[in-house]
Amino acid sequence: MTTAARSDARPYHHGALRASLLARAAEVVAEQGLEALTLRGLARDLGVSHGAPNRHFRTREDLLAALAEEAATQACEATLSAMAEVGDDPWVRLNAMGRGYLKWALENRPLFRVFTHPDVSRFADESLVARMQELDSLVAETVRETQATGRHPQVHPELLNLYTTAVPWGIAMIVDHPGYEASRLNMDIDEAVAQLIELVVPIAGR
Repeated sequence: MTTAARSDARPYHHGALRASLLARAAEVVAEQGLEALTLRGLARDLGVSHGAPNRHFRTREDLLAALAEEAATQACEATLSAMAEVGDDPWVRLNAMGRGYLKWALENRPLFRVFTHPDVSRFADESLVARMQELDSLVAETVRETQATGRHPQVHPELLNLYTTAVPWGIAMIVDHPGYEASRLNMDIDEAVAQLIELVVPIAGR
């Protein structure tokens, strides 16, 4: 989809415009890069007046800050909600966190690209940075707990943390690459995610 007005463009009522702006902004950043993102362009794509986005975002920087928050919030919620559904076993919790994050990344590719875009992350405010740091700390703590119960005990803790977090992130990056043919997986996304994370944090047969 280009920044040209969509054929199905229609006015959005006030209550839904903010969400529509963020969704379209994520698509623009993912497809065309940060430099292509403008409030006027979003208004044109959504079929609203060029001043309508200003009801929610006074500047492009305000929009990018909100976009960074939306992407990070969804990534955190997907990770933490998956963990909350399982018990206290650190292996099971870490496995669930990996599955929650990877499934979100694969199902929300525009926002995943925003989440990993270095220029967008510059617009994250202090509270958002703090929340991301809390998540990182939780993952690192859970990695240490799995190591204490026999998961690669000989590996330096920080190396194990890097490996554990890099695999789901790297998988999402590879699958999202234009040169990768998703049909090669030839399986349901839940099954693919479960098998991939099982390779990193095995829980079957424990």
